[in-house]
Amino acid sequence: MRQASPATPMAAGTTITEAVLDAVRVNAARCGGAALVDPTRELGYAAFADEVTAAADGLRRHGVRPGDVGAVHVTGVCELALAVHAVSASGAVPALLPPDVKAAEAAALLNQCGARFLLAGEDIAARSLAAAERSYVRQIFAFGDVPGTTPFGRLLEPGPDVGVPPSPDPLRDPALRLCASSEEITHADRLADLYRLGGALGLGRGDVLALSGRDVPAPTWIGLTDLCLTQGATAVGVPGPGTRELLEAILDRGATAAVVTPAKLRAIAFDHGRIPVTGVRLLVTDAPSAEAVRTCRNRHGWTVSPLS
Repeated sequence: MRQASPATPMAAGTTITEAVLDAVRVNAARCGGAALVDPTRELGYAAFADEVTAAADGLRRHGVRPGDVGAVHVTGVCELALAVHAVSASGAVPALLPPDVKAAEAAALLNQCGARFLLAGEDIAARSLAAAERSYVRQIFAFGDVPGTTPFGRLLEPGPDVGVPPSPDPLRDPALRLCASSEEITHADRLADLYRLGGALGLGRGDVLALSGRDVPAPTWIGLTDLCLTQGATAVGVPGPGTRELLEAILDRGATAAVVTPAKLRAIAFDHGRIPVTGVRLLVTDAPSAEAVRTCRNRHGWTVSPLS
């Protein structure tokens, strides 16, 4: 695994989205292939930058104002990165709902974080809409064709110039709101976390990281996706919660690294089937058992590192 330059994502005086888009545009000229991969969609660096910019303009044309809170309820990395950075670029504040949250709990979280609009993934839109009905959400934008919502694709359509939102203060203004607590994470904090992840994980150009949003907290999920975007790596979204789905993503996409829980690490270590690939680094979310670490190395040639 190549060592990335941890200084790349750190840019003083910028928002997290400005820093990510600046790096993505550089990577668009340097890197081939996809930046973000889900089972039904792949997104390159240039396309990602173009869609974020267009969607941010579309959100403002639909009435989104600086400081509004926009909830994001998705399962894939393409939708995650597009939604979070489009909301941020529009001047609003993204708030991530856990992918598997039930409708009643999601409604409570929407109210706690003060969400006024929602971006929903097509595969979980039914839960998103049910939650929005019991909240203060005024508008719902959805990936795909979901009745009762504004398609995300419509945000990308050209329209009247809506101007540029006021520049936030990276040290004080929020870049992310946590739904459960309404705690806010500033742009400076998000950049610092990105810098820390870059130095700790060493992901670089050509690396492929498989991850599921169900295995990590919301800030870590978007932080890892941003790390791939800024460092020229590829983020592969795992579509389900199971170990088998993670293994399939690793093998199908040629992942060089993957995020695992201690339970998934143990399941992989003692998998009775043959795993026909070596050299994968597993980034474990919590303290693993020494036995699982040793068995993974001896049986599969996979190493284990802490995620943080």
